[in-house]
Amino acid sequence: MRWEYIGIAALLFAAAVLTNRRAGRIKRDQMPAFYAAPLLTTPEQTLYLRLKDALPNHIVMAQVALSQVARIQRSPTSITWENKTRPLVIDFVVCRSDFSIVAAIELDDSSHGLETRKRADANKDATLKAANIPIIRWTVKNMPDRFAIAQQLNSSP
Repeated sequence: MRWEYIGIAALLFAAAVLTNRRAGRIKRDQMPAFYAAPLLTTPEQTLYLRLKDALPNHIVMAQVALSQVARIQRSPTSITWENKTRPLVIDFVVCRSDFSIVAAIELDDSSHGLETRKRADANKDATLKAANIPIIRWTVKNMPDRFAIAQQLNSSP
């Protein structure tokens, strides 16, 4: 008799789980409106074109997930650090033709003065430093021209 109750309870639990899973699905007629947004802001587009012009023998990638370039070795604290860095994106990654990384580049606007952005930037910088990836930060107001870009990145190790 007791086993029957356990079996019934398990069936009821399974039914509840399935119902909740189905309830979590969004029906097409309930989806919000989406639109295609530009991948880069206007200042980022300007810098991208300057990078491509200044570094013709390099590969320039935009909006790269930090987790793609800096992998975490498993440890007791790795999950905490992974949670801090998972949503972070690098504005640009400059690579040699073999896709080895020359540098990560961040273009900072006025929003980088906000406390939350400062913390995110500190986490990003620490992660890149730990992975031995040079990070270059330029501001929108002081964006370098192609000559300054070429000089700085061609002298990078």
